[in-house]
Amino acid sequence: MIKNQITQILRHNGTYPVREVLFLFTLAGVLFFSSLSYAFWLWSPSSGKWENPKYPPIKENAQKQFEFAKQFYEKGDYQRARDEFKRLRKRYPDSVYAYKGEFLLGKVYESLERPYLAFQTYKDCVANYPYSDQLEDIAEREYRIGEFFLEQEVRRVLGLELSLPQEKAIEIFKEIRKQAPYTEWGALAQYKLGICYQRLRKWKEAIAEFNRFINEYPEHSKVVSGDANYQIALSYSENILNADYDQERTAKAIKYFKDFIINYPQNEKIKDAKEKIVRLEERVAEGLFKSASFYYRQGYTESARTYYNEIIDKYGETSWAKKAREGLKELN
Repeated sequence: MIKNQITQILRHNGTYPVREVLFLFTLAGVLFFSSLSYAFWLWSPSSGKWENPKYPPIKENAQKQFEFAKQFYEKGDYQRARDEFKRLRKRYPDSVYAYKGEFLLGKVYESLERPYLAFQTYKDCVANYPYSDQLEDIAEREYRIGEFFLEQEVRRVLGLELSLPQEKAIEIFKEIRKQAPYTEWGALAQYKLGICYQRLRKWKEAIAEFNRFINEYPEHSKVVSGDANYQIALSYSENILNADYDQERTAKAIKYFKDFIINYPQNEKIKDAKEKIVRLEERVAEGLFKSASFYYRQGYTESARTYYNEIIDKYGETSWAKKAREGLKELN
């Protein structure tokens, strides 16, 4: 009806009073927006307020609001549980039930497959309620989230790295180390920090974190078994193999692996360590052979002989030893 009246007014070439036109437009707008909001708000005579039937008034105390929110969580209605726990936190921030609700809110975000948001919620839970009896449980959940990001693939588009989930893992593991350094999860978080930096190919940072792990948790199984020492040796070797040849640093990496083999003969990484030594020694022998070849071409035969002999004496098992012997024959 209103639509027809407005249409008639517009067709009447402006003979209707302006006040009547404005009134009809205003009335149309009110009815339009009222129809949109009708499903969400109803007038409550008892409270004398407009209320949303989906979200009834918050409960009169924190415990009742917590139990009200928890029932949605237990039923698997995570969206509603999320909203009710957030209302609990806002209305009763200093209650012990607000802390309990914050913890369950983190679990809700996990169920909604929002792991980083879950971590941030757990982080706030510890920050707001530092004497929580759920600290180890929270640390464990944060650790699992950190592992999730650690194992994610780097997203690339046109060769450019758009997402480095390991950076989120680093943030999470550092937070666990800060929150719960004397727990099992604090120790494991410190170890995984080294792994994160390895994934990002930040070898110096990885070595620093593994050394910190060894110093702060000398009795940990990953220290006693030699796993942490292996990771340090691995970081040294990868740093070298992915950079320009440096004889001194390469020799240092070989020494780390050899010390690992001597000190931890039962470790399952022994075979890998031996293979890494072979690879590194091949690289050292190659460098020595190039030096020998250079001196040979320049006519410094005795210098060339010295390098050939060093290859044969120290790296006789490498492929370059055979070439060194051939080079000595040419000198004789």
